[in-house]
Amino acid sequence: MIVRSRHGARRSFGVVIICLLGLAQPAAALGLAGCLPDQARSVETDLRRAKRLTLDAAVAVGDTPDYVRWFGDYTPKNAEIVRANLKAVVVAIRSGAIRVECQAERAAGCTQREYAWVYPGQPYVLRLCPAFFGLPTLHALSPGAQHSDHGTREGTIVHELSHFTRVAGTEDYCYSRTLCKLMAQRDTRRAIINADSYQYFTEDVTYYARKPLADKPPPAAQGD
Repeated sequence: MIVRSRHGARRSFGVVIICLLGLAQPAAALGLAGCLPDQARSVETDLRRAKRLTLDAAVAVGDTPDYVRWFGDYTPKNAEIVRANLKAVVVAIRSGAIRVECQAERAAGCTQREYAWVYPGQPYVLRLCPAFFGLPTLHALSPGAQHSDHGTREGTIVHELSHFTRVAGTEDYCYSRTLCKLMAQRDTRRAIINADSYQYFTEDVTYYARKPLADKPPPAAQGD
């Protein structure tokens, strides 16, 4: 089974990078195959940021508007599943076993506007398509911008890692903020095992926590 991420559907990219991450260390890429130097640097930075943001997101799981927006009605049982899945993404990044394959534009798996794709039963190989590097990073993305509906590079990494059966075994029941928000209100069971739901929750409770977004209330004033 192949699980992909597209523009409004799945994500992809290409070339081989082997990333070893120490348990308490930032992501480090060792052994590149096919990635340009700037792409390799991007992957290292994106992995490091994804690890930090996902850990923050796990801590933020609770009976909050952000949780309800992406996972539906709050229950302690479902919240624990969401929290455990987010922590499992962090563990995967820290494992030292992630391998990133940077693929060519016309490679299998990168022919339908994908950003990235994985085989859920082959941890932890991330196959990134050229379109991945065209995604914004969280820090470069303006809240409410057009690209926000399809995510970020860090968010795509969270999305793809969650697909692995050793991590969270998520599915692709919906893509895009608009559709996934609707699904959360209609089908909580699917929302808590949907990859994009984890991506958007992580983005909302970290970078967007104190920034306005078109489909969520303005952040409450907070002291520094």
